[in-house]
Order: sequence, then structure tokens, then C-alpha cells
Amino acid sequence: MRIILPLLAFILLTAAGPVAAADVAVWAYGFPQWTNGAWEATSATLPFGTRHLYANVEDGPQFLLDDEFHASGIQRLVSTARDRAGVLVHALMLQDTRWLDDHTGALERLARIISLNRFRPEEAFAGVHVDVVPDTLERWECGGIPERRALFGKLQTLLARIGAGLPPPRRAGQGPLQFSAALPWWIGAVSADIPEASARRFFESLDEIVLTAYGDPGGPRVGGSTATLRERLEDVRLWRDVPPGKGIRIGLATYEYKNAIDLMATVGGLDSAFSGRSAYRGTAIFHLAGRYDAPLAASAKGLVRDAAGKPVVGARVRAGGRVTATNQCGRFVFRGLPASRGEVEITKLGFQATTVPVATMTPGHEVEIPLIVLRRNP
Repeated sequence: MRIILPLLAFILLTAAGPVAAADVAVWAYGFPQWTNGAWEATSATLPFGTRHLYANVEDGPQFLLDDEFHASGIQRLVSTARDRAGVLVHALMLQDTRWLDDHTGALERLARIISLNRFRPEEAFAGVHVDVVPDTLERWECGGIPERRALFGKLQTLLARIGAGLPPPRRAGQGPLQFSAALPWWIGAVSADIPEASARRFFESLDEIVLTAYGDPGGPRVGGSTATLRERLEDVRLWRDVPPGKGIRIGLATYEYKNAIDLMATVGGLDSAFSGRSAYRGTAIFHLAGRYDAPLAASAKGLVRDAAGKPVVGARVRAGGRVTATNQCGRFVFRGLPASRGEVEITKLGFQATTVPVATMTPGHEVEIPLIVLRRNP
């Protein structure tokens, strides 16, 4: 029931009439539990035009396909989805930045998928989908261009190792397993300073890029606005030189939309806007059991340094009833604060405590607090 309820609105939507869709993919994190007979009910609630599922096959550090019981149940469901609904299932794996430094473990998981496909071709996964996000690391936030280039370089190397481990290509440069990855929508913009972030470089390994066009600081701001998404995604650096047979999918999040009707209207708007591009593959929705209409929240971030200009690490920062600490570069962030004026109190052993005002905050936006200087105790 928990899987079905958030998407009941899709039934009403599709009953009202089909929405033109190039192709829809959906992230599904409860996929293994559907083996208990939930597929029929769940498939009825899939968005119109769903052709792909990125089905999670991990439970934290556990790889579910290493367990024969889980593996056989999941693969039976893979076959059911394809045969009854024409939905192709891609194994969603490597959802943690630790894989940037664990290529051996990543390749072991890939090898397990290839082995299962080989011995059960009638229940084979259609692809492998990876979701490693290096810009969530402190090294990204605290580093400059060299550090960020190095992180994207690590991601490129990981993807190249996985791509090289796929079975030999069959046709149009693609193998039996399609290889896709979720990447930030802004890779085109940063590629001027970080060539490793360019779409062209990712296509050296990937068959498909899924651009996650959601998750702004402070909360959802894009929802319902096809125009805003077009401003972000009509970057020529994303679309030029896409190799034949490869393409780009645009990722949307349920929580940024009032309801399923608003979301599917945006899907239709994106299809109309981008269908003329040969590289456009359609959209992807995060995620199958996702809630709608998440409340807008204000956020604030700041930087704490000492009188000599060095970052103050581990300072305690309080805003109302919320407490956090500065990271290795002296930065902190609060998300979900009340949309009003307030104060931030900063304390650290050996330093004089200080309190600074925070300007009026607007839901859905992030306020940057001016530089905070902590002075050492006399």
C-alpha cells in the first residue's frame, strides 16, 4: 500500500486521456518487495509512457543479487515487467561516493549482473544504472577547480572501468546491457572549467545520461515550470557531439510538483520542447513511491574564519533549535529554516562566541550570510 498510494493520481490522469510522451523511466526503490505479488497493482499506477524502471538492487552495503533467494525473485519480476507491460528493468547500483575508490567492488557487482543475465536470458536486466554524485563530498565543497577536476576524473575512471567490463557490443555501438548514469543538470555549464564534466567525455563510457534537473537549495523551485527547465537544459554544451545511438534523458522529482497532473504536464512540455533533438530520450521520474508537493523551505549558508583568514573547523553553529558544525573549509549550511529573520550563534573552544543576524529568508531560496570572523580568546 505504501508503494501504491503516492501514485494513485496517475490512474486518474491516464483515465482522463493519454499524455504524449517520448519515453518515461522511473526510479523504483521498493522493487525487491514487489515479488510478493505486488506487481499487478503497482504496474497499474505507473506513469503513462513508462518504458524503463531503474530498479534498486542494493540495500545499503548489501548487494541483493548476491543472495540467490533475492536474485531469483527479482529476476522473475524483471521478466514479468517486460512480458506483461513492455517495461525494461535496469539494475540500479553504486549509489554511494565510496565507489569512486572501490573499482574492484563495483566490477564484482557488474560481473554478478552479467552472470545472471547469461544464465537466465529470459529474465535478463536491460541495463545498468549508476548514481554516484561527487559534488556531495566535502572535498568538492571545500576544493577549487583542481580538486573538482580530480573528483570528476575519478568518476570518469569508474565509469570507464564499468563500460570496459560490459559484454562486447552487438549493434549500433551498444552492448546487451545499456549503461546509464544520473548526472547533475549543470555539467554543461561547469565543463568550461572542468573538461572532465562535459557530456562528450561521459559518452565515452555511457549509452545514456540522465540529467537530474531538481534538488535546488532550499527546496523545490522548478516544479511546474517547463520554461525554467528549458533555460537550464538548452545548453548547447549538453547536446552537441552526442554519438549516434546514445542520448540524454531529463530527470524530474515528484516532490517538486503539486500532483501527478502537474508533473505529467511538464513531461509533455519537455517532450514538445526537445523531441526535435535526435539525442533526446525522454524523461525520468524520481521516484515511484515519491510524495508530491513538498513544502518550500528556506536555507542559509555561511563561512567561518579566524582573524588570520584561516577556516575555523568544527565550530558549533546554532540557528533557533537547529545545530550544525563547520566543515573542513569552515562552511556550514542549514536547510528547512523558518522563513523569517533570525540569528546564528557560533561557538568554538578557544574562541569568543559571536552572534550574527540573518536577513529575511524566502521559502525556496538560500541566503548566504556574510563572512563570519571568530576571534581567539585573549
